[in-house]
Amino acid sequence: MENVTLHDLKTRLTEVSDLSNVNYLLGWDQSTYMPEGGGDARARQMALLGRLAHERFIDPAIGRLLDSANGDLSEDDAALIRLVRRQYERAIRVPAAFVAEMEAHLAKTYNAWTAARPANDFARMRPLLERTLEFSRRYAAFFPHAAHPIDAFIEEGDYGMTAETVARVFAELRAGLVPLVSAIAAAPPISDQPLRRGYSGDAQLAFGLPIIRAFGYDFARGRQDLTHHPFMTKFSNGDVRITTRFREDDLGDALFSTLHEAGHALYEQGINPAYDGLPLDSGTSNGVHESQSRLWENLVGRSEGFWTHTYPSLQTAFPTQLSDVSLDQFYRAINRVQPSLVRVDADEVTYNLHVMIRFDLEMQLLDGRLSIAD
Repeated sequence: MENVTLHDLKTRLTEVSDLSNVNYLLGWDQSTYMPEGGGDARARQMALLGRLAHERFIDPAIGRLLDSANGDLSEDDAALIRLVRRQYERAIRVPAAFVAEMEAHLAKTYNAWTAARPANDFARMRPLLERTLEFSRRYAAFFPHAAHPIDAFIEEGDYGMTAETVARVFAELRAGLVPLVSAIAAAPPISDQPLRRGYSGDAQLAFGLPIIRAFGYDFARGRQDLTHHPFMTKFSNGDVRITTRFREDDLGDALFSTLHEAGHALYEQGINPAYDGLPLDSGTSNGVHESQSRLWENLVGRSEGFWTHTYPSLQTAFPTQLSDVSLDQFYRAINRVQPSLVRVDADEVTYNLHVMIRFDLEMQLLDGRLSIAD
């Protein structure tokens, strides 16, 4: 039978989780179905829930329960204590008022971005991004032990990694990738014209659903909706949702976004249901999460074997566009390598270069070498 200390701790942690997940639900709605007029109130609501969840988590009672949790702990409970102690010691450095202020700002910024992005209106976003950078620097300042301000963010998502270790990995990757991209760019280009022939959005979405169901995505514990920028979100072990988007002039956009987000969701749906409501009920790191999403998107979704099986169904779904396109032509089109400006549209070879550039830019933004205007 579970001891009283552990039971009390888990009860408190579940309440924190429930508050946070209600906040995530509001964020999902904001990104999918919320009317434009709801933006100001949504920012206020998300700020409140973020503050309440943070206040509950940094309650000194949680610290006392962690100190008292000892004795003959199971492997799972020992892991829970280690993880929560690490999270708690980080969280108590951050004031709840700051959390609320930042939550409200980020919600307002997202609302503005949904209008500014299609209009390519950087002037509208610039003051909001400058304030985001200010919040980021303030957050990093709560962790003065970090060698670089970005370490405060890396530690949160990929515990044990630092800017130094990431830079070392990226240097090795860059040394191999840049010559590879140059060599491919010097060769005759592969045509991706078969992907540009005008594909109904509804038909694209309908084609992707049985594929991710075959991958193992459980629609009894999930759903897919449209959004501006695809993401996965989780409200409980029984409710893991994904989003996608489509472009009629790019067959790959919806399909590979769907496969990618389904990869994230498969990872989350596969977690032990006994962890529901506790910090153990999530992927172990951002890095591992991306390994799962990109495994299904690329190692499976762009493989010759997968399309040998799937391409006849795609031709049946789009006979006008694909009847004269061979499997080999299609396979080459979806694996075309070409430098681009948008990370989520990037091919396997250039994708990691986008991440490296973003890493370099964010380090320079945080330490002041670069400004938002730059």
